[in-house]
Amino acid sequence: MTTKKHTCGALLARINGRTLSAVLGKNNNAKQFERFSKKQWVHICPFCDAATLSAEDIPWPFACYDGVMRTSHDFNTQSRSVESEDLDFCGFRFSQTALDSAIRLARIEFDTTDKVEKIWKGISAGEQVNVLAFSEDVCRWGEGLRVWGNLGRLNTRGELKSALEKWLKHIAELSDEDAIAEGIKIRGLRVSFASKHLRMVDPDKYAVLDEVLSEGLGFALNAKGYRLFLTSLRHFSSMHSISVRLAELEAGIFMLVRQVVRSTDLNVAQLSRSGSAP
Repeated sequence: MTTKKHTCGALLARINGRTLSAVLGKNNNAKQFERFSKKQWVHICPFCDAATLSAEDIPWPFACYDGVMRTSHDFNTQSRSVESEDLDFCGFRFSQTALDSAIRLARIEFDTTDKVEKIWKGISAGEQVNVLAFSEDVCRWGEGLRVWGNLGRLNTRGELKSALEKWLKHIAELSDEDAIAEGIKIRGLRVSFASKHLRMVDPDKYAVLDEVLSEGLGFALNAKGYRLFLTSLRHFSSMHSISVRLAELEAGIFMLVRQVVRSTDLNVAQLSRSGSAP
């Protein structure tokens, strides 16, 4: 990351354009930025833009000059220095504050999570809920209705219902690798959406491995890659005494990694028009 300074003298950080758009949409007091695209990095100042980079009482994470994901709460405004320690997940670094904020932001963005989880709990409790409806809701939650369409195109309803029940109702008996391997045997289902199903069935044990995390962290989108991903998450959670469920930890990391994966180092947007040193 190229190191540049704001007019106040602070080293600049940058935030993904899509993320900044979300911040500005929720913060009525946000100042104006030069025009930018959702795939751009946008320069921001950790100090002058601190108020803008907070919406719904959550400090939004951004990439610092050293590449570490932090929030404005990680900085001492008097000394203009970073006061937080870095956490490292498979070479991707972020502060505890950035992770905590990202977990909260994921709960807001994916606001139908509880609903889908409850559908599976109903199935497990013997309620008359169709596993096909559950699978469709999982695909909708993951913005994958095209995946749901492929499942219907490549399988008859009877075949799909039977395969889903055989797989999902017996995952407690399977290893991590076998759990995902059985899912991707279903025609039209790959690791990304198979792991989304597992995540909804048991969010304490399973998490989502999709293209963003695969590209950003290097985990292969296959059964062995998924096993390694879960092992890495559990180790990180234990080492840092993370209190949230495994799926929530993954969602927070996803929110941080997504900024990097969906941004380009080229064509960084201009600095904000307004704002002065505090």
